[in-house]
Amino acid sequence: MSIEQHIRKFAYPIAILFPWLLTPIAFLIADYLPDTNVQLLYLVMVVFISINVTVELAIINALSSFFAYSFFFAEPDGSILIHGPEDLFTILLFVFSSVIVGYIATKQKRNVQKIREREFMTDIELELLEELPKAQNTEEVIAAMRDALKPWRENCVLITDADNWVTHPMIRRLTNLRKTYLEELLKLRLTPEVIEKIPALEREHDVYFLYNSQQVIGLLRIATENIQYLPKDIFLLLLRQVNISLERTRLAADLEKEKTAKENELLRSALLSSVSHDFRTPLTTMIGATSTVIEFGEHLDKQQTRELLDTVLEEAQRLNRYTQNLLDMTRLGFGQLQLECDWVSVEEIMGVVKKRLRPLLIHNYLKEDIDPDLPPLYVHAALLEQAIFNVVDNAIKFSPVNESIDIHCSKEDDRMVITICDQGTGIPEEERQKVFERFHTAEKGDRRRSGSGLGLTICQGMIMAHGGSVSIHGNPKRLWDKTNPGCCVRIELPVTIAIEQQDIGKSEE
Repeated sequence: MSIEQHIRKFAYPIAILFPWLLTPIAFLIADYLPDTNVQLLYLVMVVFISINVTVELAIINALSSFFAYSFFFAEPDGSILIHGPEDLFTILLFVFSSVIVGYIATKQKRNVQKIREREFMTDIELELLEELPKAQNTEEVIAAMRDALKPWRENCVLITDADNWVTHPMIRRLTNLRKTYLEELLKLRLTPEVIEKIPALEREHDVYFLYNSQQVIGLLRIATENIQYLPKDIFLLLLRQVNISLERTRLAADLEKEKTAKENELLRSALLSSVSHDFRTPLTTMIGATSTVIEFGEHLDKQQTRELLDTVLEEAQRLNRYTQNLLDMTRLGFGQLQLECDWVSVEEIMGVVKKRLRPLLIHNYLKEDIDPDLPPLYVHAALLEQAIFNVVDNAIKFSPVNESIDIHCSKEDDRMVITICDQGTGIPEEERQKVFERFHTAEKGDRRRSGSGLGLTICQGMIMAHGGSVSIHGNPKRLWDKTNPGCCVRIELPVTIAIEQQDIGKSEE
């Protein structure tokens, strides 16, 4: 029990007895002060009571003060009867002072209390309104509401499926039938007709609904009459803001689901397009070689037959690599890519890439510049080959006829840097980060308009899986050309891991 509650409990005894307890002090100073000052002593006490308690108690205190003064200090001694006009004037002065001062003090206290209530509610309102826009889902909205209700936790209960609300004191007092009604309200399926009935349901069951346009999220049971600092109009306004936030998060979640579904559909279409494109050429070659052997096998010598069968084997192996790369790319999208690393030189990687690019280099050519004495890389060779192939293939599609694709490999500090530059239309600076986004296809630059928009995304994922990075820059050799400024893709891979592994291998030997 607080000090204020203790004071209220003993207010009447204090108001009656306090003047009589003050009398011994009045006796001590009565010999040194005029009688009027003794009256002022009692009057000061009346004013003090008037300021700190109600007007009713102040009047009781004023009457008790007069009788104490009359009994001990007024003629005749030992009597509380009024014997003269001056005694009547004294009692009127005490009562009038207590009423006036008490009224002014009470009015002032109420104004101060209203200001404090408003400040208190404003702080809660601002805090809640600051948290609600940040909420990303329903759980965060409910958590913000729960935090706002903490000052009144004893007089309110938030009822949701995730809470053990039946143990709250406000719920324990309810009958089992009313508890059952609350459980049914939580499971209520909302339709436009049901939503219109919510105000009536709130009045019937003495609860407030927390809901969006599709479902009931929770119920709030609160005893507003027992809460000193909770104006009902402000509370209802905050409750409305919470329901608006619940609808906003629902719409955001639905939009995210729709976006994810659309991306998955685009991914399926892109993968189907990529698979059909990458598989068509080797399959066509295999079908042609096999048909030739079957139809003209008797007219072919051993060397021709061997060349055709070698072609079939080579294309079958190529298909196998495509399939494995496709599986790796799928794992990359789900964060399940397992790197099967081995030692490989940059020259070996570039040799395989050039062989795969040979059918594509019809109108362009490669220029290699590989620094000597480069350390070997400890990488997943097939993934690195595919990453470089994607970049070069992208550069070929937008390079002018008879122009070169420049590849430079060097070591910078503890990084292996592979730079692939073309002389095409380039990528605007504001688009250079976006081209790594899934399905993004720039209208201008080193991207095929009809492409899936996955090439550079897959490249970045493969390189990052090795602890490296991919970035896009302008071609420094073509800054003078505004039409075809070119573009450089910079691939960086760590070589410190390779050196450490190499040292371990030597020590084991």
